[in-house]
Amino acid sequence: MKKSKIYLLGIIAAILTLFSCDKDNDASISNPLTANAGEDKQTTVGVSITLDGSASKDLEGEAFEYYWNLKSKPAGSTYNLKDAQTATPDFTANTVGTYIVELEIRKDNWKDKDEVQIVVSEVATQEMVIISEDINADIILYDIFPEDPTKVDYLITKPIKSTAKLTIDPGVRVAFSANAALTIASTGTFISVGEVEEEKRVYLEGQNAIPGFWTGIQLQSGNDQNIMKYTVVNHAGGQSELYDTKAALWMDDFSKLRIENSVFKDNDGLQLYAKPEAHFNSFVTNYFLAVEEIGHAIAVPAHEVENITPGNQFWNGDIAVTTTFLDNGETINWGQYFYTLLEDLKVINGTTLQLPQYVNIRVSQDKQIALMNGGAINATGADGKWVEFKGVENVPGYWKGIFIQHSGNNPSVFKYAVVQNAGSSPLAGDQPASIHLGPYGVASIDYSNINFGGGDGIEATSEGASITSFVQNQIRGQAGYPMAVSTKNVSVIDHDTWFSNNGIAKVRVDGNYPIASDEETFWPGFMFIDMSYHIKGLGKDLVVWSGLKLAEGVIIEMENESRIVVEDANGRQGYINAIGSADKHIVIKNTDEIAGSWYGITFSNLNTSNHFDFVEVLHGGKKVANSFSANITIDNSPEGKLTISNSIIGQSGQHGISVFNTQRGNLVDSNITYLDIPESTVYIW
Repeated sequence: MKKSKIYLLGIIAAILTLFSCDKDNDASISNPLTANAGEDKQTTVGVSITLDGSASKDLEGEAFEYYWNLKSKPAGSTYNLKDAQTATPDFTANTVGTYIVELEIRKDNWKDKDEVQIVVSEVATQEMVIISEDINADIILYDIFPEDPTKVDYLITKPIKSTAKLTIDPGVRVAFSANAALTIASTGTFISVGEVEEEKRVYLEGQNAIPGFWTGIQLQSGNDQNIMKYTVVNHAGGQSELYDTKAALWMDDFSKLRIENSVFKDNDGLQLYAKPEAHFNSFVTNYFLAVEEIGHAIAVPAHEVENITPGNQFWNGDIAVTTTFLDNGETINWGQYFYTLLEDLKVINGTTLQLPQYVNIRVSQDKQIALMNGGAINATGADGKWVEFKGVENVPGYWKGIFIQHSGNNPSVFKYAVVQNAGSSPLAGDQPASIHLGPYGVASIDYSNINFGGGDGIEATSEGASITSFVQNQIRGQAGYPMAVSTKNVSVIDHDTWFSNNGIAKVRVDGNYPIASDEETFWPGFMFIDMSYHIKGLGKDLVVWSGLKLAEGVIIEMENESRIVVEDANGRQGYINAIGSADKHIVIKNTDEIAGSWYGITFSNLNTSNHFDFVEVLHGGKKVANSFSANITIDNSPEGKLTISNSIIGQSGQHGISVFNTQRGNLVDSNITYLDIPESTVYIW
């Protein structure tokens, strides 16, 4: 930079007193302006550069004017000096050579000058660009080597932050040094958009092709323009001081991103981790190759899973779901992928989670799926195309199970579904279950498998709990009962349900609620010969206030000191109609087969549908102090009635059948076999 100064003097009044000995001073006034044309420049033909005179100053701190002029140039050359009266004009030349541009600044009668030299070359030497500082102004990374797409265009040498708009053009290859990282700050924008051809994609990769060589991308920005499209991320996932989970792409809370047609592979850690408040504006046709030992390709909050559209690919790992609640009150669709629930999943407030065929959900240890306050799951597969709910490990009783309560008008649906490895601990109450319908929980379960649970298979004993359909299911390998239901839910259980290898080979029926229906209740029994209904729970008695019909072959087991009561109530007429056959008796007995251990059956109404044929009533007639007992009692007040034939009354504690003396005609009995009756076979009292 060359300097030349012109000093202008104002009015100088000089009175010279040559012989005075005191106060002889020279008076001078200095130029307050200093011009600074900036550092010398280099450029190439036709490429604009910006000159910078902003370092010029006025010692008095006042404004001044800029004037740029070309002082010398190569012969025959032309140039363009744009915005020549500003601090930062643009200069372009069309000829190789050296150009001298002069800056003059002016204020009032003052002025000062400086020069800058510009060397213009014919062809720029193309080299990889080193980036080692934060990006604080909008920048576009161009494809430096379009003729060779394998060459690295830019090398980021350390962790940097972009607070501005960073745009990466198609075909650009950005390499990262060891432990380098790119953070897009909350004020920044990230646009990485390639094209479908391999050579025109954007590549973000390690300087060395080693998984975890560089840290990865941290997105803090919530700008809706953020996008990664046709972008390939390789060799990231190194240890980071910025976040605690290794991931090639880390999305902070409130960040937003579109991810489309992009590839994440050969990275360490997760390919993508999204914090609970992160959001995908779109998630389309991407490819993720997970680290097989980790088991998860990406980890995302529950409310973002629905944005992962069909057509994405996840290899060697699944989608880890990191948060609990789905609560927007709408229908949420999850795609046909494998998922792992790292926390409980709670679908609430009228929200429905729609799961199509082939969905596989693995649940972490002792976690649960809860459908509450109108929340529901619609898990609808097809034959051989199951919707599966299993433990992360294939161990009976690994996770809690599925809890359903207060369904309202939004029942859950399980059709061609598999629920396996559940029942680790109780979902409610004190008994684990793979599926537990709590108060007013409603669900249909058809063509499904409930396997290898740590407790009961299905429980639906609570007030208002309702199984609306139950067709051709299989319940296998439960530690407890395959099913535990209220009297309301017995009739829905399909005769052809397959029960096998369960700890207690019975369906437990809680007698806490009477049979009270406007229609006849039908208990169909089971396809397995020794399978029974076991009356046990908060109520161990079976109270019949409306019609109950038992199919041939049905077995009912009663607890000690329990009873069956048939009576009219609430405007309904109760009855038991039990019609067996010669080779398929209906059996009502004590669960431990101990004589005289339960009180037996009492009929307290005159309903003519009280009819037993080929029925065995065993182990009743438990003795009562100062009274009598029998396997069957025909009551006198209210008056009872029973027709019984071809049946067996046995192992009573006292009498076989008892009836009031003036009402003997209310007992119509024929061809009855009495076995081990200690006292009267028919006791008239």
